[in-house]
Amino acid sequence: MNQHPQNLLAAAVCCIGLAACATHRPSVPEAPIKAPAPAPVAIGTISLVNEDAHFVLVRTADTPAPGTLLQARSKDNAETAQLKVTPEQTRPFIIADVMKGKPHVGEVVTK
Repeated sequence: MNQHPQNLLAAAVCCIGLAACATHRPSVPEAPIKAPAPAPVAIGTISLVNEDAHFVLVRTADTPAPGTLLQARSKDNAETAQLKVTPEQTRPFIIADVMKGKPHVGEVVTK
């Protein structure tokens, strides 16, 4: 009968050990949370479109640096063209090359 308490103690230790293993979950690295893309900011409107030379004249109070990428947007906020600011600027106008799409006079220009 001396072995009975030892067997009971060994069984209890095994049960506790198994219970600990069952509740332990291996750490899984969490995927990084992506920040939402910033909303487009309106900086002006298209005053002139030169389809032959592929540029637009944008009336704006902002003076984006040459090379800045802009977007022309329709009234329903759909992107109609991608633009790239040129070095030529005469306030309140900037010139931007049409990189892609078909901009129209009166469309909003965003950053």
